[in-house]
Amino acid sequence: MTFKSVLDIDCGIRFIYDNLELNSSCARKMLLETPMMRSKREIDVYYGKLNQLFNKNLAPIANKLMCLKDIETTIKRVAGGIVLDDIELFEIKYLAMISRDVLLLMRDQNITAVNLPDLGDVVAILDPDKLNIPSFYVYDSYSDELLQVRKQMKAIAGYGLEVEGEQKQLLLELQRRNDEIESEIRGVLSGRIREYSRDLDHALKSLALLDILIAKVVQMKELGLNFPSVTEVGETFYVKMFNPMVRKALEDVGKQFYPVDIAFANVPVTIIGANMGGKSVVLKTLALNQLLTQFGFGVAAQVCCVKVVDQVKFCIGDDQNAQKGLSSFAAEMLAINEVVKSLRAGENILALVDEPARTTNPVEGTALVEGLLEVIGRGEGGFVLTTHYNIKNDDVKRYRVKGLMDGVMDYTLIEAESGDVPHEAVSIAQSLGIDQEWIEKTRKHLNN
Repeated sequence: MTFKSVLDIDCGIRFIYDNLELNSSCARKMLLETPMMRSKREIDVYYGKLNQLFNKNLAPIANKLMCLKDIETTIKRVAGGIVLDDIELFEIKYLAMISRDVLLLMRDQNITAVNLPDLGDVVAILDPDKLNIPSFYVYDSYSDELLQVRKQMKAIAGYGLEVEGEQKQLLLELQRRNDEIESEIRGVLSGRIREYSRDLDHALKSLALLDILIAKVVQMKELGLNFPSVTEVGETFYVKMFNPMVRKALEDVGKQFYPVDIAFANVPVTIIGANMGGKSVVLKTLALNQLLTQFGFGVAAQVCCVKVVDQVKFCIGDDQNAQKGLSSFAAEMLAINEVVKSLRAGENILALVDEPARTTNPVEGTALVEGLLEVIGRGEGGFVLTTHYNIKNDDVKRYRVKGLMDGVMDYTLIEAESGDVPHEAVSIAQSLGIDQEWIEKTRKHLNN
């Protein structure tokens, strides 16, 4: 599972990606190809790098990384013994200069989050006159013969006047020799640089990683994300968990996002509440924060401890199967059945199931949910299910959306003893400004 493969999960992960200010295309490519981390040690090491950068002055380094280009192909060519042209030699020189400058900036602040090789020798090879400018030219100082040939050419060409006769022929011969010498020099330079091809590749990857780390630190500060604690056994819990995408959407229209507290281990969890009670947002945010943790981003919670899983399975509808001709109910059942198979096989997954059997009648729907909770038992990673059905199963942990309080919807979660869903649908509809006669007729039927 790579970061690219989770971007289309409907949980807010794309919002995080779109709001990550990466400076270079090679950093973006590296991030998209990054596999999900699956061990506490690996995750802790990664967050250690972020933590080291958190209070540093990163702006000067970020400015250097804005010039970073993806020259992986050029590095592979020189490693394979190909003679580079002037543009490719410039690319190598520029990478070496960026790496050199970033290494100095890192040393000034005692930053060791990435291990950059010292490419000073590469800079010296491609900048023999120590001009320290980001361009490449086959300099006169590479060859005494080249220097003499260019002097003769300049003497003949003068100030651009037309050259005729023997002088013209001599100029053509000098130009041919100039080109031969330049070609020989490029061959020599490429051979010398080939010895540093591994260091160049390492530098490119390290700078791309540094770009990603800096962007994540900046994003943590901008969005109010925090460092998680990570465990491989025990409970996952979040204190004041939020969804950055949903929070921004609400703030844009002058509304408030309600952060929630939630905890779960291997006992199934049900979140009950009326429709429009915010249950799906909680489920999406659990998926989001699990992915953020295992891909090394800041986590959207004030405090949290996240259990590492091998996979996140999020069942919130299956449009792909629906497009294959399956009904929404059939697609949903097949998706949930894949979760059941994984749990039966003992896989370490976080399974998140939103409103199962919501498209069938309440009697069968309730029975299907009850049966599902009995079948899954105690999962290795965690199982959280939302529903608006009344669930009687006593072997689950229950949360309930707090609901309407003084006419205002409170989306925070409270632990519940029973599985009875609060009867708030009509009140919620009324709070939305639904036709008053419709509301009154509905209440009359309820009373009857």
